[in-house]
Amino acid sequence: MSKRRKKIKSPIDTMIVDLIMEHYNMQMLEGKGESLSGEEFMELVVIAEQQYYEDVLTDVKVGMA
Repeated sequence: MSKRRKKIKSPIDTMIVDLIMEHYNMQMLEGKGESLSGEEFMELVVIAEQQYYEDVLTDVKVGMA
């Protein structure tokens, strides 16, 4: 039996993963080695958090709940 991967359910987790992928892609395009420090990761977490709250505040459906 193959193991199924657990789906990411949190929107902020999805944003963090997208930002990490973007980070690595930019490094690759710039010809740099792909790496992510703890500090860079925390910066991406803050960016994702800001984007998430902005999305929540501007989402009409959430605002009417």
